[in-house]
Amino acid sequence: MKEEQLLAYLKANCSGRGKRQTRAQLQRKLNLSKDQLTDLVHRMRCKGLPIAGGPLGYYYAQNAGDILSTIRWLEKIVKTLLDSINGLTQAMESFGPMDGIGAQRGEGGSP
Repeated sequence: MKEEQLLAYLKANCSGRGKRQTRAQLQRKLNLSKDQLTDLVHRMRCKGLPIAGGPLGYYYAQNAGDILSTIRWLEKIVKTLLDSINGLTQAMESFGPMDGIGAQRGEGGSP
C-alpha cells in the first residue's frame, strides 16, 4: 500500500528533476520514517520503477538521463563503501591471524 502511495505522490508532485523533494519533505508528506522511505525506494527501483534521485532528493524520472544520473550517484556510493571495506581489510591485517571469535559470534553484521 505504501509503495502505491509513494509512487502516486511522486508521479503527481515530483515528476522530473526540477520538482524533486528532499527525503525529509517526503517523510513528512507521507508520514514515513527515514528507513521506511529508503526501503520503499529501494524495493520500487528493484521492480524497475523509475525512481530517480541523488543527494538533493527523490523524483519520478522523466527520461533516461534522469535514470543515468541516479545510477552514477549510486555507483559513487558503492565505490565509497568499497574503499571503506578495503581500508578496514588492511587495518584488520595489522592484527595478525584471525582467531575466529568475532566471526563465530556473527559480529560485524554477519548472521
